[in-house]
Amino acid sequence: MTGELPMAEDTRTRDQAIIEAALFLSPDPLTRRKLAKIVGGTSLAYVDQLLAAIAAEFAAPAHGIELIVNDGRAVFQVKHDYVDQVANLAPQQDIPRPVLRTLAMIAYNNPITQADLVKARGNKAYGHVTELLERGLVHAEPQGRTLLLGVTDEFLRYFGLSSVDEFRLQVGALADELDTDATAATETNQPEGDDHHAEV
Repeated sequence: MTGELPMAEDTRTRDQAIIEAALFLSPDPLTRRKLAKIVGGTSLAYVDQLLAAIAAEFAAPAHGIELIVNDGRAVFQVKHDYVDQVANLAPQQDIPRPVLRTLAMIAYNNPITQADLVKARGNKAYGHVTELLERGLVHAEPQGRTLLLGVTDEFLRYFGLSSVDEFRLQVGALADELDTDATAATETNQPEGDDHHAEV
């Protein structure tokens, strides 16, 4: 005996390391099929085994990140307990508050038409949507004479979420706030002075 790992185990260890490296480098979640191709065209069942092993390893308290697999897409994200301490290092941390509020409305309703968004947030929402599209936090597709807006995987990754439903659960008072925004937007569209156009 030479003390070397059996070939099968050695290959599995290498494949797991390759998947970890791919997930670390990719700016977007990777599908199981993509990962299978990266490790040499293996089966999806084998990829699932590797992802399960990675998830179990990073679930340990010693790790500050975790593996999330949702709808067949895998991504590393910061664990909730550490998001606040490192959020200032994220590339999107300079988002203005009014734009964040527009993003929150899009995420809460996901999807929502741009027409409905503008009704609730006022005409300033057009500029907010443009900025959010440029940042890759929302996507848009034509729907009649308007656009249908929704959040992207980058949005989930940035805020450390596994799904939009998780966002809705975490924002307990957002529904009341959105109602307030809708009322304010109605007043904004009335030409009664510049004060109605101040950003919220």
